[in-house]
Amino acid sequence: MIDLNSASSFSDRVNFFIDAAIDAQQDERRTYLGASFCGESCERKTQYMYLAAQDQIERQKFPARVKRIFERGHVFEAMCRKWLSDAGFVFGKPGPGFSDFDGRFLGHEDGVICGWDPRLGGDTCPVALPAVWEHKAMKDDQWKKLQKEKLKKFSSTYYGQVTMEMHYMKVLRTLFSATNANTLEIYHEMIPYDAAEAERIRAKVARVFTATKLGELLPRCTTDPAFYICVYCPFRKPCWA
Repeated sequence: MIDLNSASSFSDRVNFFIDAAIDAQQDERRTYLGASFCGESCERKTQYMYLAAQDQIERQKFPARVKRIFERGHVFEAMCRKWLSDAGFVFGKPGPGFSDFDGRFLGHEDGVICGWDPRLGGDTCPVALPAVWEHKAMKDDQWKKLQKEKLKKFSSTYYGQVTMEMHYMKVLRTLFSATNANTLEIYHEMIPYDAAEAERIRAKVARVFTATKLGELLPRCTTDPAFYICVYCPFRKPCWA
């Protein structure tokens, strides 16, 4: 807790109350494995995500600053969706998302682009439709890395998420949009549906539930606790204890 009578800066004192208000808000409580985690390259991390949702291990707690970053993502998503709509892309009505494995695996796409308004964008739509739409906001260095590497190499997590969205929505392509949080530049990439990849990920999700039911842990992605994925993993301590 900050000492409001100390020499702390004016900004720190104001932020103390902002952070306290954010921390007091009730976090969304998930009891399922979300599709946004199914593409993780480490199967044990994916399993830990589900174990945390089931309160079998301690849930990850985020500081107020990180919660603001999450909120920033929602704000940029709404902005980008409006920009696309203004350009002529027509979004379908929000759907219920998708569910599998008796409700233990759920997901929800950011949107589905189902049409094109020639009155706004001209006669020719620049992308094939329909298309799932997924948006991410990211800092400048990550945005540039995404541009260079393309989504599949850049992030197995994001790629897995859009793959499963296409799989369950039965849509053959995704328009993936990423907004640079520093410059407001936007990168777009068309991701085709890969049925083999979808089945591979679904099989991994099934392994998570089977291993959890049996009281077993899936293998780690490495034998080195200093591996970069492990260094930044929120479940590093229980995993390597």
